[in-house]
Amino acid sequence: MKGKRRRFKEGCKTLLIVLLSCSAVFLASRTLLPQGGRAFLSRLSQPAPTSGGARDPARSAQTLQPAAFAVTWAEGRYAVLYDQEDQEGYTRISALLSEALSEAGRPTPIAARQWELALTQPGVFWEYPGTIPLDVLNRWLSDQDNALLEGCSAQRICVTANALYFSLSGAEERYFFAPLDNDLAASLDYLSQRFTANGARFACEDGSYPLLRRDALVLSTTPEPPQLLGERPFGIGEDNAPDEALNRILQTLSFHPQTNPLYAITGGYAITDGGETLRVIDGLITYRRTDETTVRFPADSPLDATRALAEETVGALGGDARLYLRGITEAGGVTTVTYSYAYRGAAIQQGGEGWCARFTVKDGAITAMELRPRRYTVLEGQNVTLLPQEQAAAIVGGKGSSLVILYEDALSAQEQLTPFWATHAEGR
Repeated sequence: MKGKRRRFKEGCKTLLIVLLSCSAVFLASRTLLPQGGRAFLSRLSQPAPTSGGARDPARSAQTLQPAAFAVTWAEGRYAVLYDQEDQEGYTRISALLSEALSEAGRPTPIAARQWELALTQPGVFWEYPGTIPLDVLNRWLSDQDNALLEGCSAQRICVTANALYFSLSGAEERYFFAPLDNDLAASLDYLSQRFTANGARFACEDGSYPLLRRDALVLSTTPEPPQLLGERPFGIGEDNAPDEALNRILQTLSFHPQTNPLYAITGGYAITDGGETLRVIDGLITYRRTDETTVRFPADSPLDATRALAEETVGALGGDARLYLRGITEAGGVTTVTYSYAYRGAAIQQGGEGWCARFTVKDGAITAMELRPRRYTVLEGQNVTLLPQEQAAAIVGGKGSSLVILYEDALSAQEQLTPFWATHAEGR
């Protein structure tokens, strides 16, 4: 009996210690962060794995990084553009975006002038390399759902104290507004104190940039992005054995060379498992579903499933580059999803099509995929001095153009990539 009482007392002590620890964490979150415990949790939450086993949180976070962002407050603005990196700044603003997406009401169309006015108010602006469905972005950032955002996509997003704004490019630019359930003024004020103004401005605030998009961010600094070395990150030995990098991709795709060896085919190699074949030809890995009775790659949520596979294959081998969602198209019940590489906020154009991974999804399964892994390495001491953004903006072609830094990779065995200013007209 004494032993049971002692164990009971020790258990009570342990429970008390746990409760006191939880109370301390809660009180600290209420004291240190303006939105209390809820904001504390939103900063730490990570999307749960959807398939393919454990996922690298750092690689998943990189998939969600914008090409550029800006924080605006009453006295100034701080911005990061395509050749720059501010991981700490991104981490800070991502929690606020997550909260805004989760609390946004039903979006309604607004005029371009209202969008431009929102950009000049205290708030945060994001520009992504490609268009992202907002309900999916919300789930990826916070593992929460907001059904009111279904069917809404954006490349540029702005969050103010009381609203979420976003723009959607297409044949005609469209702008939207969604009210927020809670006032984020305190969060924005807390956030702005962590940044120092660097003279960034939007083109709509300065008449010196008549040819740029009116929501284009402009900085007076002269970009000096590095050159990159692009190369094929995997190989196959004389005995048809894949090296470690290729073996990892094959295992991720559930093709196992230990039991089903690679064999030579015209122009490359192939591996067969369960009646299905994966081919490796000239650096391109391709799969076509042939067994209609089983589903090798389930994809009830096409973006969740393809993102997981892209991160664990081409994303894992990208070196100094990171992935971004390039595009989504739907036609006749078939969804095509593409991903590309970027160095910081500068896209890397692979060949003529640009993508490094393309997936075809139909009836809840990935029916085809094409993967083109590349490893990109920064060439130290070989930075390229580009025209200042103001000068480059003066010679762009066509009113309403976007001005971005771009790399082109011709996909040779080894390729030295030189960055340059690139433009494309609005709606193209």
